[in-house]
Amino acid sequence: MTPAVVVYFGLILARIGAFVAVLPPSAAQTPRLVRVGLALALAAFYVGTIGPGWDPDLAARSADIHPLRYAIALVRETLIGLAMGFAFGLFLLPARVAGEFLTQQIGLNVSPQAGPSGAEPSGVLTRIFETAAALVFLVADGHHVALGALHASFAHLPLGGAAAAPPLPMVDGLAVAYEMGLLLAGPLALCLFLLAITMAVMARAAPQLNIYSVGFTLQVLVVLVGGLFLLPEIVLTMHTIIARTGASIPALLGG
Repeated sequence: MTPAVVVYFGLILARIGAFVAVLPPSAAQTPRLVRVGLALALAAFYVGTIGPGWDPDLAARSADIHPLRYAIALVRETLIGLAMGFAFGLFLLPARVAGEFLTQQIGLNVSPQAGPSGAEPSGVLTRIFETAAALVFLVADGHHVALGALHASFAHLPLGGAAAAPPLPMVDGLAVAYEMGLLLAGPLALCLFLLAITMAVMARAAPQLNIYSVGFTLQVLVVLVGGLFLLPEIVLTMHTIIARTGASIPALLGG
């Protein structure tokens, strides 16, 4: 293996490894060995297919490249991979926001566990929304969009480049993701609002019924039944959100 291939393999592995490490929905629940194998396989594919011919200048000076400069290049590639992975986390963030909002509304945040989009604990309803969004992400070929964006990043942000990566508009993306999450939870939140009004009127008309003693059960039933009837619309909205986010990914890379 020539020094040029070693240099390129290290840079490629730094970007791809960081990308795979934080890319949802495989970042949290996928075993580390599987993620390491995927990163190595993708890095070997790029080196074996294209190799150091991407940048003849880097290939020519790779034999005597300064260790400090190479370390800085590795840090740059790692940051690019992390930024891209977090950008693709916006696919599942609206579903998590919607699930957390509804969970807080009905008080069902018990026995939290890690969800598909991260290691942070979440309630049962949040995990259901995240799992549905992850399945829609795969059905909508979101994994192909992720691999396509990774491939395009090598053209827009060459390996070992001296120029810094353009800042990703993560703040705008987060704001839009939170807005979409609230819109996704809107129909069920409206059902809960109508239930609260109904319970308030009944408690006012007949205080002896003590309607608030069964309020928790009624809220859970409304969310479950409403979610069952609104399931096609929820899935369609998730698909629209993922398609819209996928269309904005090339803009993050300057394409």
